[in-house]
Amino acid sequence: MKTLFMLKLGPLILVVNLFFSISSFAETNYQEKTKDIIGGELRKFIFSGNPNLLPRPLVIDANENMVEIGYDEDILIINFWATWCAPCKKEMPSLDLLLTHKELDNLKIFPINVGQDSLEKSAEFFDDLKIKNLKIYNDGPITLAKKFGLRGVPTSVLINKDGYEFARIIGSINFEDKKFIAWLSNYN
Repeated sequence: MKTLFMLKLGPLILVVNLFFSISSFAETNYQEKTKDIIGGELRKFIFSGNPNLLPRPLVIDANENMVEIGYDEDILIINFWATWCAPCKKEMPSLDLLLTHKELDNLKIFPINVGQDSLEKSAEFFDDLKIKNLKIYNDGPITLAKKFGLRGVPTSVLINKDGYEFARIIGSINFEDKKFIAWLSNYN
């Protein structure tokens, strides 16, 4: 009886071992490819192997006007956040300072609030964190978040000058990390 049970269980054990072996191999290649970017925050990066051209996104600015996010020879970071999100609050000051780096003069950042907050609440959030360089944008009906397949906040989508997503950051990071800044400045 034990032999018959082990024979039935054998293929399952083989599949489980194969899964973990492949996962380990894939993780090793991923870490090797990205080890010099931002150190311990690598687990938050997803690189687009076969990027698709993204639609020109529409957002609502602080004056409640619809704004089209264009590509115009710049690298874009579209950062999805919410006022109730503690990790968003933690990363927003470093995202704000990212715009001050001279080596990133071809960078545009669109921080987009996906919460159902008023513009006043978004402005209060920026004021509390002393955000000076970023502008406020909202995705009121969350249509842009759906187009990007957003699974949580904060999420930052990095788009090249031709309108293709080349990386995504899931979770908060320190945008002031020197390795990240060097990587981003050399990307273009």
